[in-house]
Amino acid sequence: MKILIFGAGRVGTNLATFLEKKHDVTIVDLDKEVCDRLASESDLKVIHGDTTDPALLDELKLGEADFIFAVTGHEEANFLIALYAKQAKCKRVICRASEPKYSKLMQRLDVEPLLPEWTLARELASMVMHPVITLLLDPRFSQIELLEKNVPGNMEGKTVAEVAKKENAAIAAVYDGEMFHPAEPDLELKKNMKIVYVKHNKK
Repeated sequence: MKILIFGAGRVGTNLATFLEKKHDVTIVDLDKEVCDRLASESDLKVIHGDTTDPALLDELKLGEADFIFAVTGHEEANFLIALYAKQAKCKRVICRASEPKYSKLMQRLDVEPLLPEWTLARELASMVMHPVITLLLDPRFSQIELLEKNVPGNMEGKTVAEVAKKENAAIAAVYDGEMFHPAEPDLELKKNMKIVYVKHNKK
């Protein structure tokens, strides 16, 4: 997938590092020194420029991106990037915000809000409320992965049971773009669906 990240701070840089191995990731930042250091220390595509410059945003072809993350340290810049990206018809836009009160406004604009402190608090709470699941999804302690896959042409019309047997995988759920469905054995898979399955990575 094509992913654009605006802001090379800790959130943006760590996010890019997690995603760069499997996706086409570009990171943009106003600070030339930060860009030069990041470019010299990684294989990331790094662009130095004003993240609110319309000419730069047009050049980056935001509408072709699968994900855009506006995570600079400047809230106004994040909002402007997010609005420009939605106008360009980007598929998914995630915008960093400092206050929960901005979440509803973003959601009305079809922008997904990101509040780092709230996200961290939710993950910490999950460790307490669901300790086994947390360990299960942590690669340091488990060889189990939850993965997702688009239903390709050769799976269309087949049932969950048929695909699970052929792929030798345990299918956990099916997503149709709007809601999740239990992976009932006789559920017929259709175009544009995604399957969520469990993979065991043997040591």
